[in-house]
Amino acid sequence: MWYRILFILSFGLSFSVYSQNDLDAFRYSQQGIYGSARFNAMGGALSAIGADVTSAAVNPAGLALFRKGEINYGAALRTLNNSTNLYNNAVNDGTAKFVFNHFGLASAWRSEKDKESRHAIGLVSVQRHNYTNTYQMGGKTNNSSIAQDMMNIAAKKGEPKGLNEYYEGLGFNGLLLDTIYNKYISLVDLGRVVDQNRKITQTGKMNELNFSYAYSYKDEWYVGASVGVPRINFSNTLTHTERDTNDSMRIGFNANGTFTTSYTSFPNEINDIYKNYLGFNALTYTEFFESTGTGYNIKLGFVYRTGDAFRFSGYYHSGTNFKMTDVFYNQLTTDWDSKKSVTIKVPENGGRYEYRIKTPSRFGFGAAYVIKKIGIIALDYEASNYANARITSDDLGTFDGVNAVITNKYRLGHFLKAGAEFNVNPYFFRLGYNILSNPLTGNFTGKFTRHSPSIGVGVRFKENMSLDFYVLQMYYSDTYYLFNTLNTNTTVSTRLTQVGATFNIKFN
Repeated sequence: MWYRILFILSFGLSFSVYSQNDLDAFRYSQQGIYGSARFNAMGGALSAIGADVTSAAVNPAGLALFRKGEINYGAALRTLNNSTNLYNNAVNDGTAKFVFNHFGLASAWRSEKDKESRHAIGLVSVQRHNYTNTYQMGGKTNNSSIAQDMMNIAAKKGEPKGLNEYYEGLGFNGLLLDTIYNKYISLVDLGRVVDQNRKITQTGKMNELNFSYAYSYKDEWYVGASVGVPRINFSNTLTHTERDTNDSMRIGFNANGTFTTSYTSFPNEINDIYKNYLGFNALTYTEFFESTGTGYNIKLGFVYRTGDAFRFSGYYHSGTNFKMTDVFYNQLTTDWDSKKSVTIKVPENGGRYEYRIKTPSRFGFGAAYVIKKIGIIALDYEASNYANARITSDDLGTFDGVNAVITNKYRLGHFLKAGAEFNVNPYFFRLGYNILSNPLTGNFTGKFTRHSPSIGVGVRFKENMSLDFYVLQMYYSDTYYLFNTLNTNTTVSTRLTQVGATFNIKFN
């Protein structure tokens, strides 16, 4: 097991944790953007509509509404912008990336025993999440430093041998911290201005392959099941830098052994090792980890059609059981006025740890009203209790504290989805909206609540071919705390725009 100090610090919390933490479990439990252009344009409210290959990943019963079947492929351009304001310094950062949305194949045929009933099978791959993201913050400050945070933690722990080698221990071994008269001091002058910057770079995705079967009984009842096999690859790199741009932290040694300094607060003695390094110039702290894993889940669902106008649906997704592997390291490089530098990496050759994550189950209900051949109006509701996520490993009891945090921190999450489609042959015009509740309160207000409006258009240019387009936006905000013992934080405001298309071929 390894010790990781995480500064992702979403949801307004900052703390040191052993090994993996609640954010790992939450990351893989929350819904992302996935599926066909029609699905996304209508806000994801398709559980009662069906006849879309994305049904395999939501309500597999929807596959049974196909008469013959379909094959399609979808992709999108995803742009993401993050804004922060730390030390009265506004920073904007973002990424742009082409993403795979889905590939699907569904086939349906009439039952030999009952010509009014049908069977359907599907093989559908969706990208449930794309984790590519970059955000940064920084500015000039004289009242907040990672060295101060390390020193505060070290002071509580006492002897240097008791320090955590992945964080404050790095500071001590990298010469940022020292002890004089049994008291920790910082070689970053907390009274001087430093130029500070924090950058977080994330990459990766979660792709899921679904094997599905559905059955239609007299075009009134539709039932289905899917076995999902998701695969995760996620990496996070945190880079924190501080620099004495004004060259205001100087230490000089005299021939008689005494020293002079421009530090605003310094003891009467200093360790002789600093004769080789002199005053502080800059530091770079890096934290890296990469997580990979494969899991499995089961999805069940039904659609009930009462006449030609109304449809009702329900579905259930089991929690996903992931088997995970992390590789990781923390590193600190300090640069000094003597032009020398010190680099400490822990573990020296990187570390590796295996564990398991169980995401919470989810369930949903939907309703749709078909306005003859003019259009469709649909509404879906989905719920998942994030407090039921769990992290375990072969080291019994390792994650008891983390799981207690998950239970106490998170609440039942609600996901409302609404969509409409209008048929003006050969065109289809669509719009949608969904809102995902705050995972800490279950409310639809405040930070951490995710809003996603969308629009789309489709065109049927042959009897069995069509092309669908959509534009989706997602916006939310989060609170990011930089340190464990200092109240240094900023709001991260995120706006995501995704423009995508799906090419469909229906079977005759």
